[in-house]
Amino acid sequence: MYSIPLGKGRCRLLARGYRNFMTWGVKLRPRWLDHLNTNKILEQDLPLIAGQQAEIERLGRSLKELYLPLKTSDTLVIEYRKWLDKFGSSLPFYHGYSTFKNVENGELDSKPILLDRFSRHTLICSSCNRAYQVTNRVKQSCIGVAIALAAVAILADDSRIKIAAISVAIAAIIISVMADTLKTRFEHSYTRH
Repeated sequence: MYSIPLGKGRCRLLARGYRNFMTWGVKLRPRWLDHLNTNKILEQDLPLIAGQQAEIERLGRSLKELYLPLKTSDTLVIEYRKWLDKFGSSLPFYHGYSTFKNVENGELDSKPILLDRFSRHTLICSSCNRAYQVTNRVKQSCIGVAIALAAVAILADDSRIKIAAISVAIAAIIISVMADTLKTRFEHSYTRH
């Protein structure tokens, strides 16, 4: 997995998975479903990382003073930060290994760090955003169908029509609850309460 910085508080992750079994299932599975499962894993450390970043910014010191790198896993991170030391001065902000520059106008610094999947991923990702919109429409449509069928059941004289209308209304409510559960997974927040 590779993380490519896009801006302050934003990055693009490139991940590659390998398998030599059930490859047909990977081709059939929608991209947004993979993202939901991957986000669950990646976001486990999000509050910790956001807290560390806020503390580093608050202290206003270099990473070289604050950071104890591991030689086995942090080599790429340190080399990237050293590259920023050499070439980051033209950027509006950066945090290299020995040097850093913050935004002077405070516009980007004043934004709170958002720890919810909706603003950090769902709004940006085309497949997840589309799936989120579809779940919203399914939920609302099913609620409308359930209300209409409940009215039909109340107004109908035939008991078979009442039973059928009530049964389909219950099924519509169940589908609506399932769509709302999926919708909530796209919005999930990772702040501790």
